[in-house]
Amino acid sequence: MRLLIDVEVETRRGTQVQSFETTVFVVRRSVTKGVAREDVVLVDAYIPPHYRKGISGRLHTWRSGGVLQCTARVATNKRSLAEFMESGEQKWTCKEAA
Repeated sequence: MRLLIDVEVETRRGTQVQSFETTVFVVRRSVTKGVAREDVVLVDAYIPPHYRKGISGRLHTWRSGGVLQCTARVATNKRSLAEFMESGEQKWTCKEAA
């Protein structure tokens, strides 16, 4: 699955959000104070080498092979995430990316 993801990047001017489309391997519901958020999901996404510089380690978790746990907004990925959001499931492993 390909999604438009959001990654926090450290720059000279502070932290900024960088958005770009990439391959996503896992989609999870984001839960805040015990309530599943409908506006954002957590994703394990491949980060191409040219996007890796400056990614904030405080806010994101690196997995192996250039894969980062970050977020994707549901509104900007409405079609791609529709089936997952309607399913009510907590986690999907994306078949196309596996």
